[in-house]
This record gives sequence, C-alpha cells and structure tokens, in this order.
Amino acid sequence: MLAAAKRMTATVWAYFDGATPRSAIAASVAFIIVSNQPFYPFYLYLLLGGRAWPALLTWLSAPLFAAVPRVARAGEARGGALLVTAGMANTTLCTVAMGPGSGVELFYLPCLVLALLLFTGRQRALAAAATVFATGTAMAAVRLAGAEGLVPITAEELATLRRINAFSVCGLLVVLAYLSRRLWWRNALVTPSDGR
Repeated sequence: MLAAAKRMTATVWAYFDGATPRSAIAASVAFIIVSNQPFYPFYLYLLLGGRAWPALLTWLSAPLFAAVPRVARAGEARGGALLVTAGMANTTLCTVAMGPGSGVELFYLPCLVLALLLFTGRQRALAAAATVFATGTAMAAVRLAGAEGLVPITAEELATLRRINAFSVCGLLVVLAYLSRRLWWRNALVTPSDGR
C-alpha cells in the first residue's frame, strides 16, 4: 500500500512539473490551485454556514487548472495563456457568486503577475495588456449587472471575507515571487538532478 501511494505521489509530481522554468511555474501554480480549491468552500462554510454553497461553483474551473501542465507541454505560451485565462474566469465567477464586496477581485492581481512572468518579449506586453483589459471589462460588467452575490452576506461577514481573500492573494504573490527565482537564477533547479 505504501509503495502504491509512493507511485501515485510520484506520478502527480511528474505531471505537475515543467520542462522549462516558465512551464514549471505554470504547473506549480496550477497544482497549488487544484489542491486548494476543495478547501475554499469549507472555509466559507465555517463563516457562512449553508449560505456558502456559491463557493462550490469554483470547482467548475478545476479541470482547466488541472489541464495546464499538459497544455504547457504542447507549448509554454499555451500553458501560460490557459492558466491566466482560467484564473481570470474563476475570479469573475467568484465575484458573481460572492459579490464584489467580498474582495475576491483581488485575485486579478496574481493573474496580471502571471501574465508578466509566463511570457517573454512581445507576448508579455500583449498578455499584460489583455489581462488589464479583461480585468477592467469584467469588473465593469459585474457592477453594471448589479451583481451582489448569490446569497445575502452581512457587512461583518464581507469584512471577514475580504481579509481571507486578501491573505490568500498575499500568500499567492509570495509563492509567485519564490517560484520566479527560476527565471532570474539559471542554476535554480526545478527538481533535483539526482531525482531526490
């Protein structure tokens, strides 16, 4: 049983790895999101009880995040584009589900950072511009539609949600800063060369 668990773990690590520094960053972020998505509704359940059900909608994006490493193997830029697009779509969906007052729109910031990290040259400028444009469009559309979330949330609960989301975004930005070392220091290994 232990051997089977080790094989399964090795398979997961191999899948969520990348051949290049940028694809490794994309795969690592995808792994973090996929492995954390099941817990987000649980956090909100502790705060909102049965009113946390809209958070289950975030699971709809899980297949997109899970596909990032596979797509990145076909093309580094494709994997990056999928990750940024999935992140933005998930953020927009969460904003509609929980309302702009929840602070979930802060997750657009890591999407922009990813656009800057995962592309080079002209692609980087295009990705950043597209991300900024899409973010502005999504935020405006949510407000024009008057979306205030799918369940009633009190002002005190919204303040707690904002703190949770702000903390999560800060944590993700720290992880991105750590992962980006692979871009600046060529000797930073994605995985140890001896397989340990």
